[in-house]
Amino acid sequence: MAIKKFLTSVADVYGYDLEENLLFTAKTLLDSSIEVSLGSAPVRGGRGNQLQYIYYHTAEMKFNLTEAQWNLELLGATVGTTFESGKYYAQEDVQVLVSSGSVSGCPIAFEGTTIYGWATSPLGVTQRVTFNANLGSFGVTGTETSGQWCVRYYEANLSAGKAITITASMIPKVVKLVMETQLNSADVTTNKIGIVQIIIPRGQLSGAFTISMKADGVSNTPLTGTALSYSPGQNAEDACAVDSYYAKIVEVIDNTNWYDNLLSLSVAGGDFEVGVGNNETVVIYAVPPTGASYKVPNALITFMAGSAATPDGGSGSASIGLHTGVVRGIIAGSGMWFVARATSALTILTSASVTVVV
Repeated sequence: MAIKKFLTSVADVYGYDLEENLLFTAKTLLDSSIEVSLGSAPVRGGRGNQLQYIYYHTAEMKFNLTEAQWNLELLGATVGTTFESGKYYAQEDVQVLVSSGSVSGCPIAFEGTTIYGWATSPLGVTQRVTFNANLGSFGVTGTETSGQWCVRYYEANLSAGKAITITASMIPKVVKLVMETQLNSADVTTNKIGIVQIIIPRGQLSGAFTISMKADGVSNTPLTGTALSYSPGQNAEDACAVDSYYAKIVEVIDNTNWYDNLLSLSVAGGDFEVGVGNNETVVIYAVPPTGASYKVPNALITFMAGSAATPDGGSGSASIGLHTGVVRGIIAGSGMWFVARATSALTILTSASVTVVV
């Protein structure tokens, strides 16, 4: 009996740039959801304007992530910026003597050339002060000329500060997102039976976020965006598989083998022909008792050819690679049959015949 599977809680999310550099991780999410939508248009005709066909179009996939932690890396990707050294407002206690004092840091000007600071006296009176360039010294005026003062100023601290800039012409980044969450079942003792990964190769971030700071709450870090169409390109295994897609949803079950609970294997297209001197690669599919068939890498298959069921030979009309499934035509006008077995489960097999043509 098939076990019942439940996708639970939120995902851990990993964000990469298109050069596969890790941009951010988010492991304390409050929300990690995707929404897929599809537009449609009815085609009607005939008496009574009968529904003849439904044309589907405008497929779209959106994602929404809310990180419970403060995550500056995530916000940086959202607004499409890179990190820079942290220039920020610092404050320190300064001993003022005879209307002058000096800070330990290195004050800089926020804009322009004049370096300003703000000094608060022991009695709580604040005045704006001007620092001497690169010295950190300043003077105060008024009746209070000494004591322990609190001084606030703008500085650059390469070790303590990290910053992003939200530009007025920001362009959010395109990232690859990998969302991973737990798959559970009450039908097994361990409860956890595996994981599900949602892989979005190209996600366009929206650039929109809200930082909400409340007296009785904790600010979270949101991220929203839309999946962009991704074209994997042609490959040696399946040169015709060039359909674009938005995401892959992968289910990984713990402690299982790919050949567990299969009904059989199947050769794509069944019996086939190959020309003399030409090569054809056999494509093998696994056939489960429920759900769709899926392609199996030929490296996991053992191919045996000919009446003696020996690898790389057979009757001499054609040959087949032991673990590649590459069939080569040798002599025209004759044929060969072969058996494909799961290497780690030899009772799971299929067979087909090859005819060699000119």
